[in-house]
Amino acid sequence: MVVDRRTLEALDFGRVRERVVAATRSARGRATAEELLPFDDFERVRVEQSRTSAVRDLVAGADLYILPAIDTAELTQAAAVGRSLAPADLRAIGETIAACAAAYQSVRECVELTPVIAPYTPLRDVQRAVLEAIDERGAVLDRASPALGRIRRSLAQANADARERVSAILKSAKYAKAIQDSVVTIREGRFVVPVKAEFSGALPGIVHDTSSSGQTLFVEPLAALETNNRVRTLRIEEEREVQRILEELSQRVGTQAAAIEANVDMLAAVDVLVAKAQVARSMDATAPFLSDDPCIVVERGRHPLLGERAVPQSLALDATTRLLVISGPNMGGKSVALKMVGLLVAMTYCGMHVPAAVGTTIGRFECAIADIGDEQSIADNASTFSAHLKRMREMLERAGGRTLVMIDEIGGGTEPTAGAALAIAMLERLLESGARAIVTTHATELKLFAHATPGVANASVRFDPDTFAPTFALDVGAPGQSLAFPLAHALGIDPPIVERAQQLLDTRERDYESALAELSMHNAALQVQRERLEAERADAAVERDRLQRDRSAFESQRRAFGEKADERVGQALRDFVRELERRQAERGANARAKVTASQSALLAQTLDAIHRDLGIAPEVPDASDAGGVFEPGDPVYLPSLNQRGTVAEDYGDTVLVAIGPMKTVVKKSETQRVSAASLDRARDRLGERRLEPSGAAARLTGATRTPAELDVRGKRYAEAEPVVERWIDEATLAGNTPLRLIHGKGTGMLGRGLQEYLRAHPSVKSVRYGNENEGSSGVTIVELQ
Repeated sequence: MVVDRRTLEALDFGRVRERVVAATRSARGRATAEELLPFDDFERVRVEQSRTSAVRDLVAGADLYILPAIDTAELTQAAAVGRSLAPADLRAIGETIAACAAAYQSVRECVELTPVIAPYTPLRDVQRAVLEAIDERGAVLDRASPALGRIRRSLAQANADARERVSAILKSAKYAKAIQDSVVTIREGRFVVPVKAEFSGALPGIVHDTSSSGQTLFVEPLAALETNNRVRTLRIEEEREVQRILEELSQRVGTQAAAIEANVDMLAAVDVLVAKAQVARSMDATAPFLSDDPCIVVERGRHPLLGERAVPQSLALDATTRLLVISGPNMGGKSVALKMVGLLVAMTYCGMHVPAAVGTTIGRFECAIADIGDEQSIADNASTFSAHLKRMREMLERAGGRTLVMIDEIGGGTEPTAGAALAIAMLERLLESGARAIVTTHATELKLFAHATPGVANASVRFDPDTFAPTFALDVGAPGQSLAFPLAHALGIDPPIVERAQQLLDTRERDYESALAELSMHNAALQVQRERLEAERADAAVERDRLQRDRSAFESQRRAFGEKADERVGQALRDFVRELERRQAERGANARAKVTASQSALLAQTLDAIHRDLGIAPEVPDASDAGGVFEPGDPVYLPSLNQRGTVAEDYGDTVLVAIGPMKTVVKKSETQRVSAASLDRARDRLGERRLEPSGAAARLTGATRTPAELDVRGKRYAEAEPVVERWIDEATLAGNTPLRLIHGKGTGMLGRGLQEYLRAHPSVKSVRYGNENEGSSGVTIVELQ
């Protein structure tokens, strides 16, 4: 095994596994989760990680939920050998088959789970037969068979007849003195009359029971014997039919026993994956990156069993740092860090996500082995130190380039100097083997060894520099203090004793502790400053995100303003078209429509209103007041339209200005000459491109280029009507006629609806379907006024 059972026990992996077990919904899924162990094959680990990620996405989207299901193994085996199953057992099998089907339907589109669900076999017939025959309480329903329904209807009528016959006897004055209680009673499935014991012979019948006191006899009257016999006969028939139904259903289950078991196995596998996903979600876990190198990179990892109390810790074991020596005071978090690494590796190899930040990497190891805790055994005559030595021997024998070793308090349990020397020798052997290792210690010799040896790094658990309370954070790169003397002070040890203890320290040891204390204080201060800077950076990131959201909101408002302006211009164009129609009607049918000064003024007023609504000032180019004589081709600016144009003709007080293909007569007082320098700057800004018309001018230009054909096939009438309306308005403005509207044949509703609309349009002269060469009934030909 990659991680042996002894290591899993030392890491408390069983408690992590219990969370997966608790999250399962099926009996076989629970049993499978209880046997969850790290996989030996690293490629299998990759597959399981991808499956957990895929299922986690499904669970997050509420697309996957496992229904409760029993373990059907014993029941299907019994049915397969011909045994008849109880109604409740059959119902449970039917619900389990339904749970398998629901799980399959939920994940069948998930590519990662294709091999998992491949053994599934649809068993809809068996499921339907069982669930329609037996209800949730395990009772066989009347609809289980036609015969059962008929028998039960007859039985209900027979019961009513028997009750009515006995009730009539109870109400009879002839037997009033003999009756103990006027209540119809049932004994042994037969309707009886409670009779006083002293009147035992007064009512002819058969005694079926007596009361506990002996004062009452329960007598079946002879007059009710026939009806009671009828009830009894029907009950026997009902029992036989129910038994036949159960045997038939059991036979169907037995026939499909192998398929049912394969489906339940599939359900168990999916159930465990869902449980892993739910545990990952509860831990706010992430999918680790899997590396082929023997390495571990933990980014803000949290011990999975500490919940919200866990302090994030980061560390790395790779080609640069192959061995990490963690030191610091007791109860400071050294063992927590050690177990956290071991649990993250074990969880990864079980296909579980790990409680750590994105970027956490777990490499390919062939062996992960730990020595944590006190393993003293009186029965085996083994002390703590000897137990540790045996475990160390096993580690050294298995050590290799893909081995991960985790040792808590290495070299402890014996004389400190000898223990430290032995620990250093063992660590040197681990380095020679190429193994990766994390060890914890209090020994100064090991801290110095880590500082002086390439490939080995110190790490320490941080403490508060003022209160000396542990923070449980891990600092890589600096050794930790034992804090024996500060803790003695804090716990109330007599100060002279503490001072004497400091004097008894070797001078070199005392100097080392003093330097280490100063270094630790400085490192703690730096870490506090670093955390403050990270918090400020996080605040800056939040502020940046807020500014980006505000910018996006502003951009959305700007687009909304633009759409509002576009709508206003569209309305202005429709008003403009109606004005053209009115003036054309005044001049006569043959008069040519032109854009007049009053129409230009109307557009100018509309544009000014748009600018006021949106708070936008129109962009005005460098221009000079118009005056004198214009030559054809002179560029001018029309403030009323906020457009540039070119003079076509000079009429004295007015000029004919071309705006694209549209021409309009404008007073000279309403025009401005555009300087050559202004045009050059405009060309420079637009890269020698033609100035794009905006607002009303774009609509006017588009109107003159309106196509004579419009295709609205595939649209509903509500969608096509506004498109056709705009097309007709623009065609009227451009003078295009006739027009060809393609609506298709289909049901004919779209064509008829649009023709009704066009006949009522003031700009339309006539409407007809196309000829054979024009598209027949799928096309409407429109003649404009």
